[in-house]
Amino acid sequence: MKFEKKTLAYLVIGILCLSFALSYFYKPQPPVRELVRASQEMPAGTQLPATGAAPMASRVANSFTLALVLVKSEFSEKNATGLEYLRVWAQENFQRDPSFLRPVTLKVPVEVHHSIIDSLFFNLFAGPVYILQARVMDLLASRIDDFHHSRAYLSFASDYYEAFGMDQESASLLARYQSERAKSSVNVILCAAFWLLVTAGGIISVFASPPAMRKSRGQWLLAYGWLLVALLYFVVGWMENLVAVMTSSVICGAIGLYLYKPFKIQVSEDSALSLKLVTPSPQFIAIVAWISVSLVAIRLITWIKTGTLFAPDPLTLLASSWSGDFLHEPVHAKKNIKNFVASIWLLYGFWTAYYVSYDPKTSAEVERTLDSLQPINK
Repeated sequence: MKFEKKTLAYLVIGILCLSFALSYFYKPQPPVRELVRASQEMPAGTQLPATGAAPMASRVANSFTLALVLVKSEFSEKNATGLEYLRVWAQENFQRDPSFLRPVTLKVPVEVHHSIIDSLFFNLFAGPVYILQARVMDLLASRIDDFHHSRAYLSFASDYYEAFGMDQESASLLARYQSERAKSSVNVILCAAFWLLVTAGGIISVFASPPAMRKSRGQWLLAYGWLLVALLYFVVGWMENLVAVMTSSVICGAIGLYLYKPFKIQVSEDSALSLKLVTPSPQFIAIVAWISVSLVAIRLITWIKTGTLFAPDPLTLLASSWSGDFLHEPVHAKKNIKNFVASIWLLYGFWTAYYVSYDPKTSAEVERTLDSLQPINK
């Protein structure tokens, strides 16, 4: 115990010294760049005029009073939806800032830190996070560039220029729209990668452990999984000042702590309440795991049902990032994800039902009976 306390003290001192050194010598800079250039939206070898007959803001505003005439193709319906989202997005941005297409400098995110704990973790983790964000941006830029050679993009670009005119301003607007959509998916990709690694590592650790330890390992993973979700909700609620998210953090944290140290409430003869630690059965752990999987599945399907290009959910952003297409809503990909989630939920539910109903004592008794009958059969 003394050794553990000394190790913990050294760890805390090391973290504080590292944070101080980073705050003094290093200033992390968030990646500031556009993922799509206007030149990528222009036909190869074409010199477009700087602007059209009317300013871009006027063309966007007037487009709401005109019907869009699209070239009939297999992408017509998706193009119409994508163009509608694009012009609503453009209208809102022009209303906020008429010169948003030609900013003097790129907008740099402003970091505001309200507490000493916030500053501590910012200096520790901001640098690595910004590096990862830059790498993800490079990957997204490559995926978008690949998409620009597809038939889907060429069809959308044809309809877009038909509606808004072909000039440098319209090309800049199309590039800016894709870039902003892509940048909103950066943190989603990092978060998804983190949870994918955590989930995969947890599953591997359960199956790699000896059979006698799988129950305790599964209980440990469930507890820390719920605590990680609680921590995530706490961070989001703290940053966004959302009461509902903070409430979810408290609930998830309580579930995680209960799974870490399960207990039951006892009432003594003199009506005094006391807590007693208990050891959960494997069936209880299996049911809690199924409940956890069900809640995750419900959350994913809710995202799929409610997300749109105008208010993209994480799965929409992930699907768009995979294809590089931030112009069309990934309806087909979201349908496949929905079916996959439903299949996993059903399979896991059937396995849980079998595991909960399985009685090892009865199985052992049947095996002994069969063993006793073997000499007779011979």
